[in-house]
Amino acid sequence: MTLYSIIRGTGSYLPNRIVRNEDFLDSEFYESTGAKFERPTEEIIKKFEQITEITERRYVGDDLVTSDIAYFAAMDALSTSAVDREGLDYIIVAHNFGDVRAGNGRSEFVPSLSARVKEKLQIENPKTIPYDLPFGCPGWLQGVIQANCYLKSGLAKRVLVIGAETLSRVADPHDRDSLIYADGAGAAILESVTSDEPLGILSHTVRSDTLKHAYILRMGKSYNQNYVNNNLYIKMEGHKLYQYALKTVPACTRPTPRWTRPS
Repeated sequence: MTLYSIIRGTGSYLPNRIVRNEDFLDSEFYESTGAKFERPTEEIIKKFEQITEITERRYVGDDLVTSDIAYFAAMDALSTSAVDREGLDYIIVAHNFGDVRAGNGRSEFVPSLSARVKEKLQIENPKTIPYDLPFGCPGWLQGVIQANCYLKSGLAKRVLVIGAETLSRVADPHDRDSLIYADGAGAAILESVTSDEPLGILSHTVRSDTLKHAYILRMGKSYNQNYVNNNLYIKMEGHKLYQYALKTVPACTRPTPRWTRPS
């Protein structure tokens, strides 16, 4: 008999506030150089919708932060799985910006979001270990990889993995990429099982190319140089990121030899 990890239950939180593309018609978008786009905003929005097929996105209410919606997704996962919350060995919360309150723009990382979720869940068990995983876009997947390692090694029996973000709070209103970002949370409870046949998560692969691509995603000031605040916003080299994904993601699905340093 071999230990495997399976997904016992899942949960999610989808904000109620719907923001449609036409809600950006009064926006003014600027180039990374600080120059205002010459094309009309309506034309920029139509081109965005044509490329992405995105017509609307969801934003959280002003009374909520990332740890709140992470908690909502966790509660949903606990309900669908019928798992006793006191029996969780780990709570892993993947995010990048902490709790950012409406109208503030500052990130709160202490206490950790995972600790906040554990407190909101009213878990008394001191053996339930919460920790955060700031890992960019694939943060939730990396959380699942780590949970899988705990479960298959026998170091844990149940792990709650949550991915949550309120990107609307860190998006530059003068950056056309703000049309992409939205808010939401998802959660899964992974559980170890023994079986003679392969079950659940059978393999995984990881890759990092920070030597050349570390700053494809970064933080920076508003592209509108006359925007009066000192906030930092998420910035993305969208085309470079798209090219990187097309080149590397398919390769990650194929077996490759172990990397060795060039001589």
